[in-house]
Amino acid sequence: MKYERTFESFRDSLEQILNLPVHSSDDFRELVNRWTDIEDQIEEELGWRYIRMTLNTENEELMRDYEEYYEGVVARLKPLLHELKKKIVQNERYAPFGFEHMLKVLKNEVELFREENIPLQVEETVLSKEYGAIVGGITVDFMGERKTLQQLSVYLRDPNRSVREAAWRKRFEGIWTKREELNVLFDRLKEIRHRQALNAGFSNYRDYAHRLKGRFEYTPEDLFRFHEAVEKEVVPYLRERLKVRREKLGVESVKPWDTEVDVDGKVLKPFKNVEELVEKTERVLVKIHPTFQERFSLMKEKGLLDLENRKGKAPGGYNHTLPKTGAPFIFMNAVGRPDDVRTIFHELGHAMHSFETLHLPTLYRPERMEVAELASMSMELISMEQWREFYESEEDFKKAKIEELEGTLTFLPWCVIVDAFQHWIYTNPNHTPKERYDYFAHLMDRFNPGVDWTGLEEEKRTRWLFQLHIFEVPFYYIEYGIAQIGALDVYRNYLKDPEKALQDYLRFLRVGCSSPVDEVYRTAGAKLDFSREHLREIVGFVAGEIEKLESSR
Repeated sequence: MKYERTFESFRDSLEQILNLPVHSSDDFRELVNRWTDIEDQIEEELGWRYIRMTLNTENEELMRDYEEYYEGVVARLKPLLHELKKKIVQNERYAPFGFEHMLKVLKNEVELFREENIPLQVEETVLSKEYGAIVGGITVDFMGERKTLQQLSVYLRDPNRSVREAAWRKRFEGIWTKREELNVLFDRLKEIRHRQALNAGFSNYRDYAHRLKGRFEYTPEDLFRFHEAVEKEVVPYLRERLKVRREKLGVESVKPWDTEVDVDGKVLKPFKNVEELVEKTERVLVKIHPTFQERFSLMKEKGLLDLENRKGKAPGGYNHTLPKTGAPFIFMNAVGRPDDVRTIFHELGHAMHSFETLHLPTLYRPERMEVAELASMSMELISMEQWREFYESEEDFKKAKIEELEGTLTFLPWCVIVDAFQHWIYTNPNHTPKERYDYFAHLMDRFNPGVDWTGLEEEKRTRWLFQLHIFEVPFYYIEYGIAQIGALDVYRNYLKDPEKALQDYLRFLRVGCSSPVDEVYRTAGAKLDFSREHLREIVGFVAGEIEKLESSR
């Protein structure tokens, strides 16, 4: 379903809402409901345009359609939507119980709003989408065929070390063809973001972004403590795991192209094509909860899945809520790897969150990424207990589980590198591209779990160019790390008492963002805890599960 209302049509509706009298709790509810309906219509149309654009980045008309709608409708409506938010805040005395957290969030948004930032936000949104078009269009010659960067990733698991190395180097060869273009793009984005922060009264974009994201429950300093906890508690364990990998592979040192290959020389192949991926996913979902399978089937029937990788498709994966359609859209780039199994269930966690919260007011949906990613990462781990649908032999099943569990920890150093890198970038806005590359290399060394980058210094310095979040959604990455720890809490509970843990997970999905993040985490049976002590406990749990699986093989 498409909603192509004009700016004038939305403006007239918003002006009517702004003139509504508010004299009771019922009036207040009606005001919030009318606001939600407007936001839903805007989001629906913007969502479909974004989906069409990412499905075919080579079609410039689709990119223009998205840009024109964002600039001509979404951006122009921001002053009126700001006035509507002010009206809700000004009438908080009529707010019934249950709207306290929404009012706190709205007050923060009203305080940070600057009309002079609207054209900068338009420019930033349009520019950031260039990253997907640039990287999605890169192809290189490999083994007699043209391959996208995503397609090359399959070969990083090849038992032949020479093939892995060649594929790994080709990925950098591809991204380096666009290196200068990406540098220029990023510098432009950095400058635009810094100007927004200054306009809002902040000395740097990091502090502005922290407030803009409504991170009331923790500070940047808490995140630095989280970085240190990963360095002190996670990295040492991963170094020990890497020693085992080196011995099993029989190599002098573990190079970057040795980190994903199976140490026994086996390539796991969970599915042959997208049709098989969908079929097996349905079988897993029905075992977890029949409603999950029913919703996935609905998405399939409505054409709300685009899962296979192809040239011209934007990189990455996402779940996009379509509030007027009544179901979300899942986009990913499947190429037959175990990572694709993780991705489909990750996005399905988001999808189930979307379904469960569509009835809530707009700000109570999964707006906070710490909450949204807890839904997705918990679904990954819960689904893992049913992955025999993808891996018929017990050996392959256990191997896939070990990879998934190990991956929950191997991801954390990269996660904090991306976060720490952005802290530095935006609190040092006048840095040069060389200083940026040098600082990234420093972080790679600080959080290195033992990978040998000798002779690969330039690749190490430029690895961040592959990370779309740094370009498109600044400071949206540490949420994955926070949620990963929370998801491991959920999974630990699931192993102890599956029925209770699943009920807690469902309650958590329904709550959305109607409470502060720490309270929402408690609903799921998880903790928002950045301490070394908690991370040590989680590492011990994961290490114990891996040891049990390895000893039973």
